[in-house]
Amino acid sequence: MHLLVRPYHIIIFFLLSYTSGNACVDSLWYKAEPVQCYGLRNGKIIVKKVFGGTAPYFYSIDGQSFSTNPEFDHLWAGNYTLSVRDATGCVKTIAIKLSEPSELELRLLASDSNIVAGKPLFLKALISPDTANLRFIQWRPPHFFSKQDTLQQQLIISESTNFALEIIDNNGCTARSHLTVTVEQTNIYIPNVIKLGSTQDAYFTVFAGEGVHQVLSLKVYSRVGATVFERLNFPANDPLVGWNGRWDGQKVQTGVYLWLADVELLDGSKAHFEGNVTVVE
Repeated sequence: MHLLVRPYHIIIFFLLSYTSGNACVDSLWYKAEPVQCYGLRNGKIIVKKVFGGTAPYFYSIDGQSFSTNPEFDHLWAGNYTLSVRDATGCVKTIAIKLSEPSELELRLLASDSNIVAGKPLFLKALISPDTANLRFIQWRPPHFFSKQDTLQQQLIISESTNFALEIIDNNGCTARSHLTVTVEQTNIYIPNVIKLGSTQDAYFTVFAGEGVHQVLSLKVYSRVGATVFERLNFPANDPLVGWNGRWDGQKVQTGVYLWLADVELLDGSKAHFEGNVTVVE
């Protein structure tokens, strides 16, 4: 990708000469302005001066409708026949082709259309033709992108987001593309029952999907407010680092215990949970 700034208008001057044995028009000075962007209707043919023949002159680009106006605008790209008729009725014709650039196309791609909150997301723009020189690049929503003049981005999102990209080339042609990336909210499960002596349900901890970075803290309190368990900064989904229903090495009494948990997600945000866990035998 090249970022250059150049003026748009491309003016092409022609001087076509004709030899003739009569007093008919023998040459024209005109300019043809190509269509600015693919599919637009803004080409122009302007006769600047007529040499030879007898004034007044009449002009046409369809060979049928003549007028004294030497300018033709709002033209599509394509082939035209410019006709100039003088006062004697003598007609001279010139074939003119108005060109247009290739269509500027843009496609916005994402590394994943459905992503876990906090997981890095990569965005990439594909442009055609790949030789296009761009003078303007804008990503939206703008608060996600500290740098705009690039066709690739890396970011982290915590909620479903609609992204859009607009580009403008040196001809002033515009292309746009957008896509939506949905965010899969992290599932967090904390048991409400543990069974002392069980081979499967004897531990109390935090279970979570891949969107959780770590458990910042897990605390369990007795019915009178005493702290019977506390652990800081440990991974989720590992029962052996959780509470096993003991306090000072002894099994606690069956009953209901209050717990508090703080979890750090991949995007750096924190979530707080609290509830009760029942200890049974």
